[in-house]
Amino acid sequence: MFTTGSKLLFGASGASLVGTLLYGILVGGIMGTVGLVSLTTGLIFIAGINAFIRDANVASDDVSQFSGSAAAAPRPASSVWPLVVAVGGALIALGVVIHEVLTITGLVVVLAASAEWLLQGWAESASSDESHNSEVRGRLAYTAEMPVAAAIGLGLIVFMFSRVMLGVPTKASTIIAFSVVATIVLIAGAMISRARSMSAPRMFGLFAVVSAVLLAGGAVAGFNGEREIKEHKTTAYYAELDKCGEKEISADEHASQTVAGKANSSAEVTLDENGLSYTRPGLNMVQSGVIQLPRSNANNILFRNETSEPRRFIAEMANVDGSPARICTALVEEGGVQLLTVNYSAPSFDPVVEESGGYSFVVAGLDDRIEVIVP
Repeated sequence: MFTTGSKLLFGASGASLVGTLLYGILVGGIMGTVGLVSLTTGLIFIAGINAFIRDANVASDDVSQFSGSAAAAPRPASSVWPLVVAVGGALIALGVVIHEVLTITGLVVVLAASAEWLLQGWAESASSDESHNSEVRGRLAYTAEMPVAAAIGLGLIVFMFSRVMLGVPTKASTIIAFSVVATIVLIAGAMISRARSMSAPRMFGLFAVVSAVLLAGGAVAGFNGEREIKEHKTTAYYAELDKCGEKEISADEHASQTVAGKANSSAEVTLDENGLSYTRPGLNMVQSGVIQLPRSNANNILFRNETSEPRRFIAEMANVDGSPARICTALVEEGGVQLLTVNYSAPSFDPVVEESGGYSFVVAGLDDRIEVIVP
């Protein structure tokens, strides 16, 4: 004997089958026919399952099954995870159209929510005691949920802070804004510490307000975009434009005038009232005119300016294999030191090097030079 649910499903399956046949004969559209066939197949499958389990009913004369029937089981607890899975599925669909980041986020959401959903269902069937089931779930899940939740929370805080810092107009306003925030945090912490006790709801509410403000600030700053940061050109950029001259360039702004003691220099070139001279490590001899440096090695050259005017140190390089014709330092102030690293890929007797005038060290605006010999 068929149950009520089975009768309804078998009737719907029959109606769907008749509609499918009529549509296929009279209209003949391939897409519509495939859709109706799929609907009919699904209804027949569900009807068969329902008939097999007999609507989860228990025969009236089988008293032993009353307590074990599905109707006698406790109602499952409410769960938000099906909704989260649906949201993840929507993100996947949007990501296919908009951006792959949404698709990846949707996949992560679906997998995490599905795992939580399965875990909740397993814990509810552990026993008939809800408190015991909750304890069993917490014992298994909290060891993974708490670290992941903390990592996500900290990541959001750091990301929102970065959006706010990059969104404020200037560096000075960033310092002022975060000084104010630090003061507020200090005052709030002092007020909380003065209280002998603080209830959990109040503490949770306080952190909720702070989190909402941070998320709102980060969202607003993120939508407004990052502040425009002026690109800082390097000396290499100006060297390619052949602008290693006496005039000040943007690369000279706030240039360091000192070099660390571990620079491992190959030579120290000094400019004073007598002109250019150099000394080699381990030798106390002051030399000028010609210096020999190895090929295919990085040579760190220290330039020290002992004159009363800012000077730029230049290494004249041959344009070999696309290398720049010259490289230079920023302007070196009186008493300042800067480092220039040169690497020679061809010897001095190479025809390309000889045609370009050879290797040398010069100072912008002066005729004095040191010829570099590369064997």
